Amino acid sequence: MADKTPRKPSRSVPPTGGDSASNFFDELNLPPAAAEFLNTWYRHILATIAVVVVVILTWSLSQQYIESRAEQASEQLSAAMMIDDSVARAEALEEVVSSYGRTGAGIWAKIELGHLARDAGDLEEAARYYQELVDSISARDSRHPMVRLNLAQVLMEMDRSEQALEHYRQLAETPGFEAWGLLGAGDALARQNEMEAAREKYRQVTEKPGAPPLVMEQAELRLR
Repeated sequence: MADKTPRKPSRSVPPTGGDSASNFFDELNLPPAAAEFLNTWYRHILATIAVVVVVILTWSLSQQYIESRAEQASEQLSAAMMIDDSVARAEALEEVVSSYGRTGAGIWAKIELGHLARDAGDLEEAARYYQELVDSISARDSRHPMVRLNLAQVLMEMDRSEQALEHYRQLAETPGFEAWGLLGAGDALARQNEMEAAREKYRQVTEKPGAPPLVMEQAELRLR
């Protein structure tokens, strides 16, 4: 006897003729080769595009962050430099170094701290600041030879002529600072009683085209 229990009509399932991407590519009426390529690789292409977008956004946000920090550091450095009291100025500069040590303002703050220590007669502290800067600043940074010159001069003031001589020799090979390096090397050699070697350095200064007038004058005085 046939089962006459009424049954619920079953839902019809639409035929699967490929995923939505395939149907989309078909609707574009692309050449078969192009459609096949996109149908095979579109997921990889979308993933690549997503990665590129993330990289661009990350780079943009990081640049904004770096620029914002640099601006804050510059403002804090300017405020510190306007302080008349040397002790208070040093404390403010230390805060710049502590918070923004790797920024341009942080580097200038440490340079100024070295100058303040030198002016106050604390040569050990000044040498420490300058040495840290020489070790951390890139040799291609325009501030690097200036800091090295300050370090060499402080070492001479501390009667460390051998250490100063090494820095002066490096300056003598640095474009724009050759004359300063030669003059300082001569002074360091003279401090070690190597007078003939010192005079040779002074002679090299006088023969240096474009040597600063002050350096030239000092070398000529030492040769008399």
